This record gives sequence, C-alpha cells and structure tokens, in this order.
Amino acid sequence: MRRLIIFVAILLAVLAGCSSQAQPTRQVNVYSARNYDVDKDMLVEFEAKTGIKVNLIEGKADELLERINREKADSVADVFLTVGGEHIYFAQKNDLIQPLNTSSFSTWMDNQFYGENWVTITRRARVIVYDKTRITDPQIDDYLDLTEARFSGKLLARSSASSYNVALLAAMIQREGIANATQWAQGVVNNFARIPTGNDRDQAKAAVAGIGDFAIMNTYYIGTMASSSDAQEVDVANRLGVVYPKNTHVNISWAAIVKGAKNASEAQLLIEYLLDKQQQTIYTQKNGEFPARNDIEPSELIRSWGSFEAEVIDYEQLGAYIIEAVKIFDQVKWQ
Repeated sequence: MRRLIIFVAILLAVLAGCSSQAQPTRQVNVYSARNYDVDKDMLVEFEAKTGIKVNLIEGKADELLERINREKADSVADVFLTVGGEHIYFAQKNDLIQPLNTSSFSTWMDNQFYGENWVTITRRARVIVYDKTRITDPQIDDYLDLTEARFSGKLLARSSASSYNVALLAAMIQREGIANATQWAQGVVNNFARIPTGNDRDQAKAAVAGIGDFAIMNTYYIGTMASSSDAQEVDVANRLGVVYPKNTHVNISWAAIVKGAKNASEAQLLIEYLLDKQQQTIYTQKNGEFPARNDIEPSELIRSWGSFEAEVIDYEQLGAYIIEAVKIFDQVKWQ
C-alpha cells in the first residue's frame, strides 16, 4: 500500500509538471514608433492586469515597417503602433497587416479613423501658434493665409524632413492638388523668419522669443510642454495661442495586428485595451493628444483652444502622395 501511495504521488507530480509545461506564458510582441513614457506605462499596466507579457521593440516607423517586411516569412511582431496615417499605405501595399475585430469601433469612433485592418489610437492637429501676450489678433483663417506678403519674415517651421510636415503637404495634395500644394509651400518658404531648425518645441520657443511671430506645430507638443518639469517649457506653453485653420490637418497614431502574428488574440486584446476609456483619457490628459473615441472629452487645455473642423483625409491613400510632397519641398527649397 505504501508503495502504491508513493507511486501515485510521483505520478501526480509528473503530470503536474507536464501540465505546467503545456501552458506557456502568454505574450505579445509590440513594434512601436510611439516612443512616449505614457505608452510604456500603459504596456506595463496591461501586463500586470492580464498576465500577458509585453515584449517591446521601439524605433522609427519606416525602420520598423521595413523590419516587419523582412520578417514576413516568419513574423516576429504581433502589434505595430505608430504615428502618422501615411504609413498605412505602405503597410497595406506590402500586405503587412491583417484584419482586426472592429465590431465595436463604429459605436464610438468616426469611420474615417479605422479600416478593416487598422484603427486610430490618438489624433493630433497641425496648427498655427503665436505668443498671445504679444499678438492679440492673429488674423489667420486658412493655411493659405500664411503665403501672404504681410507674413514676410514672420513664419517658423521645422525642416521638410519632418514627417509631420510631409504628411501635412501630402494631405494638401490629396485634397487640393499638386499646384495648390506647391503654391502654399513656396509661399511659406518666402515668409520664413529663419532657416528651419529644431523640432516643434523649438518653433514654439522661437515664437515666444520673438524670432518669428507664427509657428507651425502639432498640438500635442503644447500639452507635453505644459506638463513638463522644465519651467521654461511650461511658460512657453502658457503663452501660446492656437489657430485652427480651415480644414485643419489632423494626423493619427494607429495600431494594427501584423500579418502572420503568432499571438493574434493577445494583440487584439492589447489594441482594445489602448482604446478603453481609461487609456484614452490618459492619452489626452498626460500626452496632450486628442482621443480616438468620440465619447471622450479632450483635456481642459485642448478645450481651451476652441473647436475646429478637420479636413477629410483618406488615410489609407495618404502615403501615395508622400513622394510628390518631398519633391515639392525640394522644388521650393524648403530646407
């Protein structure tokens, strides 16, 4: 009897060991061009809440997409996160992303902001800013106004290498054609206060310093500056006034499940988590971005800038105009 008990105990231990080996840890591999602390914190929280291990690889969007393309035969990535709707074109053209379960999105998201195999995570507007302590009436209604002679020597912008500027011009080409987009780009170059230098924050600082009067920048930078630990950045953010031009350019951050993902169900869960009301509120409160959901209020800071009408963009085709946008920038010598 004693031998039988020992045998049963050993057998149960072996079976338990086999059972644990048969249940590997769930995981999801994320390739992300959203290199923000708020995103990293969300991924840590997702891992803690679900028990799904998150393996994060960060980089620039173009580089990550090229890597996903190289790995197509044996996909490593499960989720692709990025800024810039223009990248959807490349991802779809090269068959890099697969269908999502979008059944719930239509109840709280405009259909412009998701497709069969991608979904918007956050939105950001590209606007005109100025020092409201120095300028009380900017008299700007349209992006095209910036080409007028009255703005000679007053405009600030980052270089044409900026993906934000390239996407802005590509959207103009999509909406208004090459001729109008070229006219706009040339007019802005003619009115530069200085040779383009630095990032969006640097344009805002230059406007407040009086180097120029009006800067082209993304709204989310104002939000991140307003919550910065750098007192100078907070002061600059507090002094900025915002103009939403007619047909305000709104680009997106978006997510997709990579074609051939080995952890597709975990990838779907992660994307749904990022679109949850709590996470969407964090994006707007902590990172100064517009939520993707239309049932979430933007932050108080964003609401203080007023309302606007966004241009209608076909994000799936936006990337088709990138080469023309780069050519125009070269043609007008936007450095």
